[in-house]
Amino acid sequence: MPKRTFNRLDDDKKERVMRAAIEEFQAHGFEQAKIEVIAQNAGVAKGSIYQYFDDKKDLFLYSVTWGLNYFMKAIDRQTPLKDMDVYDYFLSGNRERFELLKKEPLLVAFSMDIVSGKYGSLTKEANSELNRIGEEYELKLIANGKKRGTIRNDLDDSILLLFFQGVTEKFTATIIAKTKEFEGELTEEQFNEMESLLKSMVALLKQGMER
Repeated sequence: MPKRTFNRLDDDKKERVMRAAIEEFQAHGFEQAKIEVIAQNAGVAKGSIYQYFDDKKDLFLYSVTWGLNYFMKAIDRQTPLKDMDVYDYFLSGNRERFELLKKEPLLVAFSMDIVSGKYGSLTKEANSELNRIGEEYELKLIANGKKRGTIRNDLDDSILLLFFQGVTEKFTATIIAKTKEFEGELTEEQFNEMESLLKSMVALLKQGMER
């Protein structure tokens, strides 16, 4: 976790530090990544990084959570979480989300490298952080659905979460991989292809989760 010194920085400076760290980790891996390069690219002194984080591992693990939180906050600005259930989440604001993925190839590549195991012994810890944040978000969507009467309430949230994750994992990976292949502006044909995949996924979710 970052130190109080980092938390006191303005948002722009925090983002510069995190993007510089992610760029260095993604390009060179954890072992070969250099704190001095991160500091230089972020426009801060090398010693400042150690005022923000205990060590390189601490910085790396926070980079993992920062990247995921960045995407979730951007999505929440488009469609606030408090207004969404599981189905809304995948059927609202899709064009903006696909454009966001295209605009952030570094963050997408970093996340995919974590999932693929690029970071060796740190992979388990990194994926644990990703899963923790993701599950908190997904459980909120499930809770919203139960309150709205769109999700069955005869099953425990943990069981619904397992089903949700089983259905969405491969669909999400496929959509991210396809989005990376698209060049330039998202065409109507490409958007329709992605939206069709999401609608198919939601149809499967409804079969198991809908009240």
